[in-house]
Formats: sequence, C-alpha cells, structure tokens
Amino acid sequence: MTAVQEKKNDYLAEFRQTRALKMAISSVHELFDMMPELSQVSRQCVAANLINPIAGFEAVPLPVLAEKLYSASEIGKLFDVSANKIGRIANDNNMKTEQYGEYHLDKSRHSDKQVQAFRYNNHALNRFRHILIAEQEAKEHALV
Repeated sequence: MTAVQEKKNDYLAEFRQTRALKMAISSVHELFDMMPELSQVSRQCVAANLINPIAGFEAVPLPVLAEKLYSASEIGKLFDVSANKIGRIANDNNMKTEQYGEYHLDKSRHSDKQVQAFRYNNHALNRFRHILIAEQEAKEHALV
C-alpha cells in the first residue's frame, strides 16, 4: 500500500468516525426531546453510553451518584405493599418531582422497550412512611 492510499484510508476512517459521532449526538438530542422529564444524571448516562464508544475515550464522563434511589418495588417491599400502591400514592400526592427523586431510563418488565421510571430518594421514603402510617391509623380509628 502506498503512502497516498494509507492517507486516504486514514481520512476515510476519520470521516466515518466523525459521521458516527454526529449521528450519535443527533440520537441523543432526539431521545431527550422524546423524554423531557429525564434527570440530568440519566441524560449524562445516555450521552456517555452513546458517544464514548464511538469517540474511543471518555468524552462524556459517567456521573457519580450522590444518593441512593429506590424503585417503587423496593419501597413496596420495605413497607409490605405493592409497587402499584406506591405509584398510586406518589401520583395522588404529586411526588414525582425533583424534591422526591428523578426519572431514569429503565427496561420494561414485560417487553424489550425502554421506559421512563421514577426513582425515589430518602425524602420520598420518609413521606411514604408518614402517608402509610396515617393510612393505617385511619383504618384502625374507623374500626373503633
């Protein structure tokens, strides 16, 4: 192979990588437009997982998680109620806000689709505790 051919191959490889990066960045923007509620942490993870393999280095760093987040299933197990009940309580009390957690991408349990799932923080955990205790006390009071 001649030096000219090698240079052509290098340019072609660089062109392909640049094109792939542009496509990945475009995909990231489209995904964010489709799921505007995603947290900044989730956005950074998505961008890192799409862009870094193409770039060949950590162009977008993975975020460091500062606090433990819980799924509705995990909270349900803690309080011995269903994940569905946790979701209903969260919806009834407007708890799917930044104060109580954040949206993350998750895999649907029943298919291969990716879905948005809310993950709850410790503040939400305490709020669920108070709501469930109040609910239990109301039931006991109604029986008396």
